This record gives sequence, C-alpha cells and structure tokens, in this order.
Amino acid sequence: MKIRRYKKAHRILSFYQNNFDFKPPYTVLLDATFCNAALEGKVLIKEQIPKYLQGQTKIVTTQCIIMEVEKLSKISPALYGVWLVVKQFPVHKCGHEGNPVPASHCVKSLIKTSNDAKYIVASQDSDLRQHIHEKVIGTPLLYLHSSAPTLEKPGENSIAAAGSSTRTMSEHEASMLTSLKRKYLDQTPAEPPRMKKKRAKNPHSLSCKKSMKKKKHPPQPAIEDGKRKRKRHRKKKATQHVSSTAE
Repeated sequence: MKIRRYKKAHRILSFYQNNFDFKPPYTVLLDATFCNAALEGKVLIKEQIPKYLQGQTKIVTTQCIIMEVEKLSKISPALYGVWLVVKQFPVHKCGHEGNPVPASHCVKSLIKTSNDAKYIVASQDSDLRQHIHEKVIGTPLLYLHSSAPTLEKPGENSIAAAGSSTRTMSEHEASMLTSLKRKYLDQTPAEPPRMKKKRAKNPHSLSCKKSMKKKKHPPQPAIEDGKRKRKRHRKKKATQHVSSTAE
C-alpha cells in the first residue's frame, strides 16, 4: 500500500514539476486544522511529510495562523496542544504583521490566483481547499487521510492551464499530461483508425481439385473373339558344331 501511495505522490508532483516549475526543496504552508488532525492521528509532521514528498521540504506557517489558534485555545483548552504544535514551525512573512487576519484569508493572500511562490498548502479546511481548486492554478494540496499524508489530484483549472501552455513539451511530458487527463477528467484521446492486417489467403477451392487428365495405361494385349491372343515366344535352338574327323 505504501508503494502505491508513493507512486501516486510522485506522479502528482511530476505534473506540477513539468507544468508549474515546482522544484525541491518544497515549501509546505500548513495551518492549524492540519496540525489538529496530525495531533489526533499521532502523525510526526516533520518526519512523515518530507518522506512522503520524497524530497527536501521546508515546513512553515504564518503569524496569523498562530495567533488565531492561540485565541481559540483560550476559549477551548482542547486546542492548546494544537497551538503548541503550530508554533514549532518557522514563521513565514505574510504581510499582516501587526494586523492579523483569519488564517484562511492569510493563506489565500499568499497564493493569490497563480501561486507564484510555489507553496504546497497543507490543510484540512474543506472550504479553503475548494477555493484553491476553483480559483487557483498550480497549487498542490496536502491533507491527512486516515493519519497518512495525501496529495490531492490536480484540479480541473490546473490541468486546463497545463494543457494550454505555450512552451514546447517533451514526449514524456505530453504522455504524462495525456495520462492525467484520462485518469482525472475521463478525457480519452481518440484512437487512430486501425489498419487492417493483410492475412494470407487460403488457396482457391478449384486449385485443390484433382486433375481431370486421364492417366496413361500400359498397352493391353490384343483380344480376338473374347479370348486373349497368346503370344508365342520362339526358342532358339543351340547350333551344334560337328567336328570333322580325319578319315
């Protein structure tokens, strides 16, 4: 099962690498919802995410995310552990210092519509993930599925943007894009008409027919009056040499 998960992750990352210039080290931007799910599932974020992405990874958060969960932890003490997990990661500058905004707004302002900074967003927030699918192109989404990090399949906007790219694609990239369209959008390319193979034909039925020519039979002996004429064989008599005696 792990091998299948890693192959899927590699295939999705290859799509973003070939079409949106993602390169290691990857920058993973996580929020408090992801940390909450990791805490409940006993997931070691610093160890499991780099292993799953199979590359160097930098995991960051923002000041807005930390401050939001800190306020919520004062209302609900159960979130205190989530706050402790979030603040373990480096703080990425979001531009809202001194004037914090809700965590989802902060993430949206960083990725905007094209995700130029090449973030991989790690979140369990379904509304945020839906917004990224519909409004943002070229943004990998990471979430926890049964306590296992999982990359979501590329959104339709990202696949469409990759298909309309003006740069020349290699044969490998073209085949990768075709397979992703077939897998995620059910766009099966039209197959070229198949050429009929020429098969060896059976010999004509008349060519197998026996020849109608009459076979030559050996000559039969002459028959007279219903009786076969007997052929006589003449025997040669041996010539006797009479020796003459001198009388």
